[in-house]
Amino acid sequence: MRSFAIVREIIDDGEIMVLPLITGACQTCESGCLKQGKPFAVLNKRKIDVKIGMTVKIGYPAPILAAEGILSFIIPILCSIAGLFFAPRIAQDVMGIQIGSRTEEIRALGAVAALILSAATLFAISRSSLHLMKPEIMQAV
Repeated sequence: MRSFAIVREIIDDGEIMVLPLITGACQTCESGCLKQGKPFAVLNKRKIDVKIGMTVKIGYPAPILAAEGILSFIIPILCSIAGLFFAPRIAQDVMGIQIGSRTEEIRALGAVAALILSAATLFAISRSSLHLMKPEIMQAV
């Protein structure tokens, strides 16, 4: 997400359509180039007085960013622990693999597979256009 945008439309007090600025030079440019992104909606929870054409700084509140960071660290670890404990049962019951004396190898493979799969899933979600929350206007520039 770009951190600066131009206000294009004020929908209501709580939601505003903005156009992201692609480069820092766009903030002082008057000509309007082709490097503009697609308009998207942001929230104005701080009730900042904005007008059409103003440049605003957008982002997410620090507590939300901190929670996302902690979850993106904890979820792969918890999945790895789950893979460690449930891998022998999954290998035997679901896949039909006879474990025998290979329990430790199956546990290690299950832990690594769960870690890689959960980290890859979180990476894919973070790079997609799926957003659970809308960004907010942090300040008017």
